[in-house]
Amino acid sequence: MIHGFRGICEMTITFESPITAITGLNGAGKSSVAQISLCAYKKPFKEKNCNRYYVRDFFPVSVVDPSPISDDARVAYRYETEHPLQPQDLTVSRATTEWSGYKRQPERRAYYVGFTVYIPKVERRDLSIYRASGITLGGRREIPDNVKKFFASIVGSAYDDVSFQDVKHKLQSAEIGIVSRFGHNYSENNMGFGEGRILYTIDMLESSPEKSLFVLEEPETSLHENAQHAFSKYLLDVCNRRGHQIILTTHSPTIVQALPQESSKLLVRDRDGVTCYSGLSSARVRAALSGGRQAALDIVVEDDFAKCVLQEAIRKSDRTLLQSVAIHPIGSADDVRDGVEILKKMGKKCVGVRDGDKNADAAQKLFKLPGSSPPEKEVFLNKQVQDALRSRYSIEVCDVLAANPDSDHHDWVEILSREAMTDPAHLSAVAADTYVTGIGVGSFVDLIDELKRSC
Repeated sequence: MIHGFRGICEMTITFESPITAITGLNGAGKSSVAQISLCAYKKPFKEKNCNRYYVRDFFPVSVVDPSPISDDARVAYRYETEHPLQPQDLTVSRATTEWSGYKRQPERRAYYVGFTVYIPKVERRDLSIYRASGITLGGRREIPDNVKKFFASIVGSAYDDVSFQDVKHKLQSAEIGIVSRFGHNYSENNMGFGEGRILYTIDMLESSPEKSLFVLEEPETSLHENAQHAFSKYLLDVCNRRGHQIILTTHSPTIVQALPQESSKLLVRDRDGVTCYSGLSSARVRAALSGGRQAALDIVVEDDFAKCVLQEAIRKSDRTLLQSVAIHPIGSADDVRDGVEILKKMGKKCVGVRDGDKNADAAQKLFKLPGSSPPEKEVFLNKQVQDALRSRYSIEVCDVLAANPDSDHHDWVEILSREAMTDPAHLSAVAADTYVTGIGVGSFVDLIDELKRSC
């Protein structure tokens, strides 16, 4: 449980897979959660090749950022042990002068692969660039064949050789990657950013001790789509072979799609804090990251009012689901059935939601709204809705409908909005909101669950 870090309050995240992909919009808290994970362990005694991470390393307090963490900030860690029914619980909390709980943490090697783990030499301007004429070559570190194979398959190019070369200038030394490709040798100084970063990351994953913890920040950076997919499959492989645990932050639907569904964690921030959604399909994650432009599920309904009611029900139940679907008014109940069939043939994920007076057919992906009547009757004959419209617009719904005895229920929104002197869409939204609130989202829970399963 994480509390008091950059607006994250009482949020729980469970790592259910050796590899976890934390995704979300910019500013959702992905890096904060991943970095807090690194602070869960102390490094093994006398270990020199990895760092020990503390909260202060990632949440600096200064004049410009006086309170990135609250006075009551704390992290409650739960560690799996050799005994499945006996986990270890430990809380790291902010005290008056220091953080408490660090000393009792278990030991583990932890590595942070942030954006600066690999900076192109031409940008870093290290001794291999600005003292290039005066450097001497030292030893050469050969790369195992399996690492060369992984590197080549991810980048999508054939390499004749891959190695690391020591370079020295007086008392300074550094290591630089060297590759041979198509008969030409070149170093990092002339290497692409994605190419260099993947080489360094794979080398670290393969050369570090087994069962280490890695946090990778947006590994998709500078990788083409196929390379992102191949790298994701490699991460699954290295976790399986070497027992690593990998936590990565990402905006890439390609990476999320390549990983098991239980690896997916979507963070959503609002004024109340940050919520973690686990095990979402890659389609729902893509919809969330695209702001709803890439719908995970197409929903076909009969008319605009049915869409309005369904939207309000989903909004009150799960806002991220609303962002993941596209709702299309299409016509009659038969049109809904036909529309679902057409969308299926087009390869779309889709369902139909018909009015309450129609039967559901789950096998055909046809569901229904609550009640036994069309939504106009369910809503406008509801006492709470009538009271709300009376209070807001000074109209008596029953009297208005009685004055129009020959009207079809599909015309009720137009008739009532004309009497209320307001826009039909606005009146529909007010009525639908009141109705869903009145009968409760529990009346829609079975339907909402079906929509989630269909995404």
